[in-house]
Amino acid sequence: MQRPHTLECISNDVGGDLISNAMWRGVRFQDVLNKAGGVGAKAVQIAFSCADGYTESLPVAEALHPDTLLAYEMNGAPLSPKHGFPVRLLVPGHFGMKNPKWITKIEGVDYNFMGYWERSGWSQQAIVKTMSRITTPGGGHMMYKVGDDVGLGGVAYAGDRGIRAVDVSADDGKTWEPAQIKPPLGKYTWVLWAAVWKPTTPGEYTLRVRAQDGTGTLQTREEVGTLPDGASGYHRIRIRVSK
Repeated sequence: MQRPHTLECISNDVGGDLISNAMWRGVRFQDVLNKAGGVGAKAVQIAFSCADGYTESLPVAEALHPDTLLAYEMNGAPLSPKHGFPVRLLVPGHFGMKNPKWITKIEGVDYNFMGYWERSGWSQQAIVKTMSRITTPGGGHMMYKVGDDVGLGGVAYAGDRGIRAVDVSADDGKTWEPAQIKPPLGKYTWVLWAAVWKPTTPGEYTLRVRAQDGTGTLQTREEVGTLPDGASGYHRIRIRVSK
């Protein structure tokens, strides 16, 4: 089974780059469990142990989701050691911490298994939050002139919920205009968005972006840090416009 899939780290800040997309190949995790005899009747979670000492878990129902994969290839090549050779987990809708690498042991357990990061205070659910980012123009204070066509672009991601719409603002969020979004590569990938803004007066502008997930829920504007369940807030950049 092959599919594109985006992974985002739970410690990714608003506007951060700890997110990437790749083409993965693997086998359905439920098929592997079935060949091993299935899940015990008393099991409530599936626990994973990894070669580096990392541990993680999933509720049985999520582990048995038909799109949960044990991946062994990335972008047409066997997994590199960096990305989890020989196999890693791919779970729809969760931050990267729930997608363990270098798996050496899988077992069903009848208790609430706390993984490595959960024991350090991070979310046990680790559900991807809706995010959007401006990648074009880049960071810093950029100079443009009145009447310039300023090309804007970036990515938006909401895990297994997908992205319905992306909006951009040139007045720090007071008003919004829709951006164009490209069709996603798959149902578990980010989307690329683009817009053109033409400033009409000189000054310093704060541009923001926001996204709406596939359920129609708008990305939250509240700014919070990454711990315990991922950052939120609207990414912004500043642009200076001269006459």
